[in-house]
Amino acid sequence: MQTSSSRQLCAPSQSVFPAEPQEAASETLAFSSLSLLQSSFRMSKIIVFSKEAFEGRTAEFKNDVCNLEEKGFDKVIVSLKVIGAPWVAYYDKNFTGKQHVFEEGEYATLDDKGRFSSLKIITDDLDNPEIQLFEHIDYQGRSVTLRKETNLHDIAFSDTASSHKVKGGVWVLYKHINRQGAQLVSFPGEEVPSYLPLSFNDVASCVRPLLPKP
Repeated sequence: MQTSSSRQLCAPSQSVFPAEPQEAASETLAFSSLSLLQSSFRMSKIIVFSKEAFEGRTAEFKNDVCNLEEKGFDKVIVSLKVIGAPWVAYYDKNFTGKQHVFEEGEYATLDDKGRFSSLKIITDDLDNPEIQLFEHIDYQGRSVTLRKETNLHDIAFSDTASSHKVKGGVWVLYKHINRQGAQLVSFPGEEVPSYLPLSFNDVASCVRPLLPKP
C-alpha cells in the first residue's frame, strides 16, 4: 500500500501539461482575488488617539503591536479610527486579556477607554464561517453549530456555552444579546476547551462572524 507521501512523490508535475482555458481562468481569478486581498491588508491601518473625538496624541499602526508601551501608547487609547481590515484590541500585552473588536469606522469615544496594551490586525479568511459551541468544558454536553449571527436566547443556548471549536471564519462572542457586553474573539481553527480561564463560562448570549467586505 502506498503512503500519502509516496503518492505525492509519484504524482505528475502540474507543469507537464498546459492548463485548460477554464482552469487557467480560474487560477487567474484566484490569483487576482488573493492579490486584491493582500493589497487591501497593506492599505489597512488603525489610528489611535489619547483623547476623545480624535484629539490629543496620535499614532498610526499597520501591523500587529504586541506591546503598546514600547510605542508610548499603553493604556491611553481613548478614541480611534479603523481603515480597511478589522482589529482586535487587548487589555494586556502579547494579545492576552480581555479584548474588543473594531471594524472599519470611526470611534470618537470608547467604552473601555484607556485599557488597551496590544493590537492585532485580522488578516484571516472570513469566508465560510462556522463555529460549534458546547454546553460543557472539553467539548462535552449539548452542542450547536452556527454559521451566522445568532442571539443564543433564540435557540435556548444563552448563558450555556463553556467551550467551542471554530471551523471557519473569525467569531465574536458577546456576554449580552445584540452585540453588547464583554467580548471573546476566536480565529479559524481555534479550539477553546474551557472558558473558565477567560472568565467567560456560561455567559455568552450572542455570537457573530466577522463578514468579508462586499
